[in-house]
Amino acid sequence: MSVQTKPSNEKVIPLSAKDQWRPISNIRSLAFIVVRDILDGELMKESLDKLITEHIPLLSSRIKPSGTDGWLQYHLTSPLPDNYDIFGWSVSNVGTTIGESKLVPEQNSQRGIAILPDVTVLESCWTPTDWPILRNQDKPETPLLLVHLTYYTDATIVAVSLPHCVSDQLGLGSVISSWTDLMQNKELVPFIDLPEGALEGDKTMSKKELHKKYEFRLKTKADRVGVVMGIIPELVTRSKETRCTLYFPVEVINGIRDRWQNEIQAKFGTEAVTITNGDAIAGIVIKFANLHRKHPKKQLFTSAVNVRGSHPSLPKSHKYLHNALVFAPTHAAISRSKPPASEIAYRTRLAIVQSLQPANMERGLAVARELYLHNILMHICEPWEFSYGVTNWCNAWHGIDFSAASIRRAEQGVEKMEEGDGAVPAPLVFGHALERNHPNRLSATIMSKGEGGYWVDFAAPNKGMEAIKALLRNDPNLETI
Repeated sequence: MSVQTKPSNEKVIPLSAKDQWRPISNIRSLAFIVVRDILDGELMKESLDKLITEHIPLLSSRIKPSGTDGWLQYHLTSPLPDNYDIFGWSVSNVGTTIGESKLVPEQNSQRGIAILPDVTVLESCWTPTDWPILRNQDKPETPLLLVHLTYYTDATIVAVSLPHCVSDQLGLGSVISSWTDLMQNKELVPFIDLPEGALEGDKTMSKKELHKKYEFRLKTKADRVGVVMGIIPELVTRSKETRCTLYFPVEVINGIRDRWQNEIQAKFGTEAVTITNGDAIAGIVIKFANLHRKHPKKQLFTSAVNVRGSHPSLPKSHKYLHNALVFAPTHAAISRSKPPASEIAYRTRLAIVQSLQPANMERGLAVARELYLHNILMHICEPWEFSYGVTNWCNAWHGIDFSAASIRRAEQGVEKMEEGDGAVPAPLVFGHALERNHPNRLSATIMSKGEGGYWVDFAAPNKGMEAIKALLRNDPNLETI
């Protein structure tokens, strides 16, 4: 759609279809960046103001639905009126150390795989009470980007909220890394402004291809009824679930990955694809999610795949604000004993590789477009089956370095800090980008890698969580799954 310009100097820019299919249209992504240092809030605020006004002015806009078809639109005013908030900014102080708060384990304090409190516990401690939880709770004056600093005596928590329809996690990470680059007076990598339709897939794709089974696809009304019938009985039978944060030490995951790779090559040949640590974690959490099952349950488990650096319109040399997601589905019948988690990890990697082939990227983007145009809620599942999705955010946080805002660094001098005397560690990131009041046991998010391990947002039915605890007591290195 073309950009309209009103006499009031307000640009109206429609969001693309891939940025507003349900449930993306109503989610606010939330990230908590844990920096074990005291940061200069004024420097951070000034740098963020400069980033938005000079480099990403779209973030200063407001999102409103059109009056005719409800299509979401950015409303970007220039020049900005007086008393206009480009972004939300607030600060609070806690008179204890971050360790005394018991919200984040002390650095290097974890030994082995651990089950920790879930990420929602952090929300009430690290966000203002008046922050909107969902995008439809935004008031007309609510900025897109909200930032809140929580100061402990030895740490700063940087809470960030941004509508998912504005950006996926890699886009949000690009905003944050550009923000920290600006604090360091670095030359910013530009954000690419794509032409209309560049990431909307093949518009000539046949209806048959868009509805292809066992793929990320469109579903008929009958299909969607079958999907509900496959999921609801289990949610009713096991209505209660436990949400938590799983901590996996890097050394443990490295060992599991190497052991599984040997198993994979023995079974599928020496030319079998190499699984990553993220694939290994996906295999573990999918198996964890099924530890309560005595008998196999047909499932379609998926990985969210970002096409940055793979799609010809999104070169690695540029940053991109908006959503650029396709989904890699894998079909299997899973129980507590079959298939082995190594095979699940292998199938996950194969599906990801397949999803990044040019034709499949175009197909995935076309499906995302059609989901919105047909007002279909995205659920990657086949009729009468169960579903599970895994998302890995770790790549989103590369390059985020708040050390330039360190008050201690300024006081001690850069040279001394660079010698390793109290250097600022890489930040730890928690967060979620989910609907509220929905079952959490249908997905897991690898939130970040930091402080010696991977941190995963996870949930399971109560019976399954007891089975996980028992497994970790008897098999802490997960040799039996």
